[in-house]
Formats: sequence, C-alpha cells, structure tokens
Amino acid sequence: MKRLLFGTKGYQWFELLTVAVLTLLVAVSVVLTLTHAGYELFHSIGAGVHKFGHDQFVTVFGAFMTVLIALEFNHTVLPEISSGTPIVKVRAVILVALLALARKMVLVDYHKEDWASLFGLAALVLAATVAYWVVRKDELEGKASKEH
Repeated sequence: MKRLLFGTKGYQWFELLTVAVLTLLVAVSVVLTLTHAGYELFHSIGAGVHKFGHDQFVTVFGAFMTVLIALEFNHTVLPEISSGTPIVKVRAVILVALLALARKMVLVDYHKEDWASLFGLAALVLAATVAYWVVRKDELEGKASKEH
C-alpha cells in the first residue's frame, strides 16, 4: 500500500498523529473537568448540604457525564493507535453520540426550553437510535453470513 509520501502511507501517519494528539487533549480535558467537578461538589458540601440545589447538581452531574463521554470517546479511538489500522467503528461513535444526548436530556431545563428545541432534541435521539439499530443489524447480519 506504499504509494507516495503524502499518499496512502503519509495519510495513515497523519491520521495516527491526529488521533494521538486528540487523545492527549481529551485526557487533559478529562483531568480539568474532573478537577472542576470535584471542586464544585466539595464547595457545595462545604457551603451546607441544604444549599446543594438544582444548579449545583446540574453543574456537578454535567461534569461527571462529560468525563464519561470523554472517556468513552478515548476508548473508541485508542485501539487505532495500538493497532495502526483504522478500526474506529461507526457503532462506537453512535454510542458516544447517544451518551452525549442522554447527558443533554438529563441536564436540560424543560421549563425554560421552547417546544421547538425539545422537538429537535427528540428528533436527534430518534435519529441516533435508528442509526444505531441499522448499524447493529448490519453487523449481526454480517456475522451470520460469515458463519454460513
């Protein structure tokens, strides 16, 4: 598959470097977000448990969910670095998107959002769910055809 410096091999090196830098940046953001979430949590507890209101909960829980999304994202791209082949699966990317949508659904203030935004959010959840179903169905059919 060796073509030119900027052909197939060159692009594979560029892609590998990009994924490595992206993984490092996500790791840094995880540490910063986790630090911020810990600070907010302990600051709220120090101020008194009775003052741990909705805004503090949204801040802390949102940060925790952001960390989980970032970790899952890194989990989808790290195999590419270790194997050297592009194996980022569409299903994994859709699952990360569903996790991000779940975060949004939990953190959205339904009293402040207009109906169009809520309808759009519902449409995104439906689209991501259908996309996951199609990809998963295709994977299962591919495995079944290889077995026969």
